Amino acid sequence: MPNQGVVAVGIWCVDISYKINIWPEQGKLALINKKINGVGGGPSNVLTNLNYLGFDYPKIGLGCLGDDDNAKIIKKHCKKNNIITNYFSELKTIETSYTLCMSKEGKERTFFHYPGANNHLDIKYLPIDKLGKNSPKILYIGYLTLLGKLDLFNKTNKTKLVQLLKQSHHLGMLNCLDLVSNSHKLFSSIVTSALPYCDYLLLNEIEAEQATKIKIRDHKSKIDKTQAEKVALNLIHKGVKRAVILHTPEYALWVDTKGYTIWTKSIKIKKSEIKSTIGAGDAFCAACIYGIHENWESTKILKKAHGAARAILKTESSSGSIPHINKL
Repeated sequence: MPNQGVVAVGIWCVDISYKINIWPEQGKLALINKKINGVGGGPSNVLTNLNYLGFDYPKIGLGCLGDDDNAKIIKKHCKKNNIITNYFSELKTIETSYTLCMSKEGKERTFFHYPGANNHLDIKYLPIDKLGKNSPKILYIGYLTLLGKLDLFNKTNKTKLVQLLKQSHHLGMLNCLDLVSNSHKLFSSIVTSALPYCDYLLLNEIEAEQATKIKIRDHKSKIDKTQAEKVALNLIHKGVKRAVILHTPEYALWVDTKGYTIWTKSIKIKKSEIKSTIGAGDAFCAACIYGIHENWESTKILKKAHGAARAILKTESSSGSIPHINKL
């Protein structure tokens, strides 16, 4: 039987969101109206969304946690969402990562992130060769430039992540890499290093510009489709094996290595329906991975991905609470 399922590697953290009445001046006090605990990071968001979408295959979490209450919160969340936790690495002397999110009604959120155990993410903590009967079809990585020691370069000018990607290919997996809008000074170099071992690359327009130095939005802030396609081809030229999937609020673009290019347009929703924009990219990514796993044609994948992103916008969570994929 061929490999089935998804193993997700990357940052795992507890998200603690505070709703506040005002943003205080330095040295002043603000009241907290509401506190919401959740679990975040690309791997958690993608696997959780896959569970809600009805993905009935092994969903395996890999990464570094501490030995603390936040680790218990993550494992409880995983159990609730049918995510296998047997292969997590627990670091006894390091705290589990967490993010504090402060938001005032109708305003942008402000984040305070403690990397903790995620800073120690390394090959030795990621036993993808020991998954046995759970050996998956897809390795998801979220997110490059926030992968601790995996983002470090070795003497051959390759990041340590490359070793993991080579190993997964040897085991017959497809590598799906997901980016994040991070102002890392080596963003382009870290991404470029991994591309020859990447089957599917998922990214938004900001990340695409960071990775290639090619502008996608014009002077009116509209998507320049010619430039976007140029970016996708640039990334394929740098090594992507199967397809580049670019998602923006307005469109999604699929460009594969066989020369097939497709654009799909987002369906607008009322601003009043949007409760949070956090997690839309991960929901889009989860639906793409579902479709890639099931060998769907690209148009169907993108339409389902738009639907998943649209659904998560209507929730306050970074993952979950979205319909079955057949209903998107």
